[in-house]
Amino acid sequence: MSLCINPNCPEPAHPENSHQRVCQACGSGLLMQGQYRVMRLLSSNSGFGVVYEAYQQDQPKILKVLRPDRSDNPKILSLFRKEAEVLSQLHHLGVPLVETEGGYFVYRPSEGPPLHCIIMEKIDGPNLLQWMQQQGNHPIGERQAFQWLHQLTEILRRVHQHNYFHRDIKPDNIMLRSSGQLVLVDFGAAREMSQTYLAQVGSLGVTTISSAGYTPPEQEQGQAVPQSDFYALGRTIIFLLTGRSPNDPALYDPMLNLFKWRPYAPTISSEFANLLDSLVSPRVIDRPKTAQELLDRLQKLSLSQFVHQGDEVALHAMTSPPFIASGTQASGFQMPAYAGGEPSAATMGTTPSGNASVTYWTWLIAGGVTLAAVILMGLGIWSRQRSQPTDATTPPTTDITTDASPAVVPEISVELLRTLTGHTNSINALRLMSDERRFVSASGDNTIRVWDLSTGQIVQTFTGHETFVNALALSPDERTLYSSSADGAIFAWTINTGEQQATFAGHDSPINVLARNPDGRLLVSGGSDGTIKVWETANQDLVSTFTGHQGAVNTLVITDDGQRIITGSADRTIRVWDLQTSAAIAVLDGHDSFINAIAVSPDGRYLFSASADKTLKRWDLETGEILDVLNGHTSYVNVLAVSRNGQTVASGSADETVRFWDVATGEAEAIYSGFGMPVDHILLPSERQLVTASRENSAIKAWSTDP
Repeated sequence: MSLCINPNCPEPAHPENSHQRVCQACGSGLLMQGQYRVMRLLSSNSGFGVVYEAYQQDQPKILKVLRPDRSDNPKILSLFRKEAEVLSQLHHLGVPLVETEGGYFVYRPSEGPPLHCIIMEKIDGPNLLQWMQQQGNHPIGERQAFQWLHQLTEILRRVHQHNYFHRDIKPDNIMLRSSGQLVLVDFGAAREMSQTYLAQVGSLGVTTISSAGYTPPEQEQGQAVPQSDFYALGRTIIFLLTGRSPNDPALYDPMLNLFKWRPYAPTISSEFANLLDSLVSPRVIDRPKTAQELLDRLQKLSLSQFVHQGDEVALHAMTSPPFIASGTQASGFQMPAYAGGEPSAATMGTTPSGNASVTYWTWLIAGGVTLAAVILMGLGIWSRQRSQPTDATTPPTTDITTDASPAVVPEISVELLRTLTGHTNSINALRLMSDERRFVSASGDNTIRVWDLSTGQIVQTFTGHETFVNALALSPDERTLYSSSADGAIFAWTINTGEQQATFAGHDSPINVLARNPDGRLLVSGGSDGTIKVWETANQDLVSTFTGHQGAVNTLVITDDGQRIITGSADRTIRVWDLQTSAAIAVLDGHDSFINAIAVSPDGRYLFSASADKTLKRWDLETGEILDVLNGHTSYVNVLAVSRNGQTVASGSADETVRFWDVATGEAEAIYSGFGMPVDHILLPSERQLVTASRENSAIKAWSTDP
């Protein structure tokens, strides 16, 4: 059936509308934008709009339509269009995907005023208010609240990094994917954090958005600031912990203006409760200043309150990926195996028995919610391996060095040599050229630049991408540059002229990583949809598609022999693929959070992996054995780089340090500090110099590493 959205249509659900291009009752078009067909009404009580389910071929979408009687109001129309504008820029699993082009459009029915529309990704789950109702409004536990608070803070960090804040966070506006990932929705109230706006806070021109119980005092007065999101976030978590609305008289005393929620969550630790109280402080100054500060506080929060006597379960909520797990798998090297299915309701909260020498994870799911927990001392592991052959084998577990660092590691403060400016948005990728003097950068400002490191000058600028450029690769002769972006596009460029050579078909989702094989005939891309695609560079033909990851592909390398592709994912696993057969040779499992970077030693013996769990691991690439766990970083490890001589691997972290490790032994060689920003990208042009960049700003900096 096709549904007509013309508000004046006498029979929107006309029985003969199926497979027709126009409504048989009123003559209005049924195939919007030439590709979306509306199938059913979902809600007519959603703010200023009506919500439908539409299909793009067999892909379900959400269509939001502004009510005609509201479109004459400039402020309401501006809020409606703002949602599409904001979402089209974010590209994060925690927000609905809206395409940069075509996400917002105007539909003109056969009669009546035009209708303003937004088409976006459909989230396959309930919002948290609905979820709580489904669970009988039973309060969630502290571990689950900790996990969800971390997820939502990560989403807010992305939103705030793009200079927006949400202004309407509440359970109704947070949805739960079937994977367990929370999704922040309804960005119609989002505001841009421009200096003009912040200077005008409190003026009559600022629109007030209010949701009873979740809106902070300053926002009620039309003076919302970025920290207003933290107040609403804290009130949301408290609602989940107590099962009571924030404006419930039992929680709020209007006579004394007191918010007394703690007695209704008596099992919550004082440390976590204090953190929540800081979020809902009436004074903005008492709340965290930034999302990163809140993440840092979550990191520092003692986990002792999450330890259960007897079974010794310790929750690592702040680094737990948002995925439901199924099946069982030990840490280390595994053939891909498919077994299992999802834990049943009868087994939720239970853990299978296993080898006591192996660290195991269990995912406790309560009504579709993922709870990450590390299981020690003879408990089993739930891992997200839904698609694995039944002949899976696991080698015997070996003892693993828990800290490969020597007792004393030299700590060196770097000296800034040069700041390279030119980009106007975040730096998303760096690629050093063979002369060790020039390098290429990709940015959120949609451009690519070639730099001369010795002078700091821009040699070449490439323009043509319509959104953020996320990844780069170079041909062996360095005459051709390949780039990919958040809209799934892949371009080939001529280095010397900056001209675009060719376009690849690309992905249907943002592309995070690119690599080419040693002879340059093949280009490999990894997407946020978990797929890996192999392309012929000569004719841009798609050769093969690898599937198996259950989360975004964050990092990808091709071994120097050109035989294997190695990928790391947000699903915590590393997969080794045969490039010729497209088969998954092995799954390496052992990290407790997202895999952010991988690197292979030039001789192909060792694999290094870096994770949001704050560790690196050194693997024997032939056996899949974890040789060392490299500790020392105090926050997410974001990037790895191997020196030209192949003897050292460098790791950069959100803790604003870079650490050097010996490739052959895993021993820590040096700690470099003084960068003053998270280290998301590293280049090693020489033994005494390194280049860093961060996704938090547009500057690229060159540093001296001489003590």
